[in-house]
Amino acid sequence: MRQSNKANVHEVALPWSDGSLSARLWVVGERTVVGVPELGLHCYGASQTEAVFRLFTSLLKYYRQLKTFRHRLSERGLEHLELLSGWVAHIEDRMKAPSVSNTVQMIRR
Repeated sequence: MRQSNKANVHEVALPWSDGSLSARLWVVGERTVVGVPELGLHCYGASQTEAVFRLFTSLLKYYRQLKTFRHRLSERGLEHLELLSGWVAHIEDRMKAPSVSNTVQMIRR
């Protein structure tokens, strides 16, 4: 039987999430584990940076797969797609360049 030490699990904010997705981070032996409990997705890495990068890329790949096969998804898959769609939309909003009108207003000041 496995023992789980809840004291070693750290809840961390998932970047660009509106609060509907969270991330949990813990260390098992020499490996770091990071997961998104709402999706049941976990990634491992030799360091925290590696584990978080793997999680980020896995979330993007999972989103693309869900989006591609939307017509075949179960109710659970559609829920995951909805959660990840909001997350990806926040990422895209942060990556957009400011509009030209905002730039002109900033220059005039």
